[in-house]
Amino acid sequence: MVRALYSISAALAFASNVFLVSLLFLPNTTPVNAHLWPKPVYECHGHRTIQLAKDFRFLLPQDSHPRLVSGAARFRNRILKSNFFSPVPMDPALVALEDRSQVDDIKLESIKIEVDKNTSDDELGPETDESYRLLIATDEDAKAPFDIDDIQCHQMSNNPFPRGVRGIIRAKSLYGALHGMETFSQLVTKNPETGTKEIVRAPIIIHDRPLFSHRGLMLDTSRNYISMAAIYRTIDAMSMNKFNVFHWHIADSQSFPIALDDQPSSSTSFSQGGNSKDEIDDELPLSQLASKGAYASDMTYKKKDIANIVDYAMSRGIRVIPEVDMPGHAWSWSRAFPEITTCLDGYPSYSRFSAEPPSGQLNPVVPKTYKVVQGVYDQILPLYKDKYFHAGADEVNINCWNNTESIIEYMKTNDIARTDAGFDRILNEFVSKQHDMLRQQGRTPIVWEEPLLNHELKTLKQNKDTVIQVWTSAQNIKNTVKKGYKVIAGSADYWYLDCGFGDWLGNWTQGRSWCDPYKSWQKVYSFNPIMGLTEKEAKNVLGGEALLWSEQVDDTNLDVKLWPRAAAVAEVLWSGNSDDSATQLWNGPDQTLDSLRSIEALDRINEQRFRMVSQHISAEPLQPLWCVQHPGHCLWPIYDAKPEGQPY
Repeated sequence: MVRALYSISAALAFASNVFLVSLLFLPNTTPVNAHLWPKPVYECHGHRTIQLAKDFRFLLPQDSHPRLVSGAARFRNRILKSNFFSPVPMDPALVALEDRSQVDDIKLESIKIEVDKNTSDDELGPETDESYRLLIATDEDAKAPFDIDDIQCHQMSNNPFPRGVRGIIRAKSLYGALHGMETFSQLVTKNPETGTKEIVRAPIIIHDRPLFSHRGLMLDTSRNYISMAAIYRTIDAMSMNKFNVFHWHIADSQSFPIALDDQPSSSTSFSQGGNSKDEIDDELPLSQLASKGAYASDMTYKKKDIANIVDYAMSRGIRVIPEVDMPGHAWSWSRAFPEITTCLDGYPSYSRFSAEPPSGQLNPVVPKTYKVVQGVYDQILPLYKDKYFHAGADEVNINCWNNTESIIEYMKTNDIARTDAGFDRILNEFVSKQHDMLRQQGRTPIVWEEPLLNHELKTLKQNKDTVIQVWTSAQNIKNTVKKGYKVIAGSADYWYLDCGFGDWLGNWTQGRSWCDPYKSWQKVYSFNPIMGLTEKEAKNVLGGEALLWSEQVDDTNLDVKLWPRAAAVAEVLWSGNSDDSATQLWNGPDQTLDSLRSIEALDRINEQRFRMVSQHISAEPLQPLWCVQHPGHCLWPIYDAKPEGQPY
């Protein structure tokens, strides 16, 4: 099965290469402009075209971190070997200004990388400074003019290069330097006539930094298995778009694909009062979670696989935050541990007990539940280096617990009423113990919004460092930050990329999914995660995530479901979506529609799509190729007066 999926991935990569080669023979191409994505916070360009030397290299500081060394080698290899040629033409006004008089004489031999010595370690987290500055200018000035105004930039851009050109990337951290190299790689284009690598619109000065510290992509690998090769490819695409968090929703009700080892329950560090010694000494067959709960033996992630993904992502400036959802979404646990689960597969009326089939939840009053959860955490937490861990806790079905005899008896014995408040006490017991396990191992919990907004949980009120991921309406972002919690935004109205493809329930004939309509890149791009918030409230929004649930996704269509729409999320979180706002974010009624940057962004995201295809990422087309080649000619029609009979 997995080999077949790998073959599909390889076929898609081959097809993308054939497609890109065909672009070289398209008529009416003009010199290309590097359409950067995501858009830098500040950029200044001249009008001269220069060559990239054939032996171009990055010059690194002595004793550079291995991630910086490998990153420089990776970008150098991509730049020198790439045959990428963009079908997006340069703006005619810029073509008229283009100066190629020095293109045969001036060659950029190298880019010098300078990283702040005080932040040269490999720590990557919300506090990491990811900013960078990039300069490609004359080599006459030993003190590079990084800090200049627009007038000085204009003066510099009109000056020829006297003898040569030099490049510098300055960053506070190695991860900022990686972002700078990504931007530089996008500045290099191939001349289809001469075959040389060129940089247009030099000299160049770029100052860049992200708006948000959490710029994530959530991928569900439980509902359908996603291969290691596809995950690696997704991380590569994330890096190209300056995402910095891979939220790995690795286990859910449909499957538990994490291959763990059996262990004695006595090796766990969390004890449940009242257990007998015989019970404590029993072995926990945790390996059965995957051997019985995964789809197949070759559809699992071994510990080494997970460690490799974490290292691969970190080398590209991406944190990995895992999620093992609980206490809901737990049918897959029942294959190995039926005694700790309840409400299993309520066929044919699953909706009594869950949001989707198969139903199944952990039983919070069974002591063994906590020993199994602790055993899982003891094995997977050391594999991840991030201080955050996603604890799930969404869509807990109270009716399920209200129909479970052991829970009913527990509530009766402990004088807990079978009311909303009573079941909130039961949920609070579970979440409190679960979060204690995480905190004991130095992790800060992230939960979905329901425990805060739909329930009254004492443990959340006592631990306001818990991060809340808001996934329903944008209004709930405001509702959450007003309560004093940090927020990760990801409204289903804008950033759920699985929506709009029809429902996957076999007998549903209406052709609609619950989160319709389809989220076009323009819709994705229009979302402002801090709209309507005060300045103080906005500081509690850490950032956001593009989200892809995999009910209708596997290796065969993963790329097209994600890209390039996820890239629109990346730019919103990196540099905003507006040119007319203090935050660079469009505030809807508070601004004119013209300030939303989507028209300007169209050429850039089209080029980014082709750029990703050149790197074997099968990003879907956004427009007919004719529109890509004729910028501005495929916009919604504007009429002086509404024509009769027209619906718009």
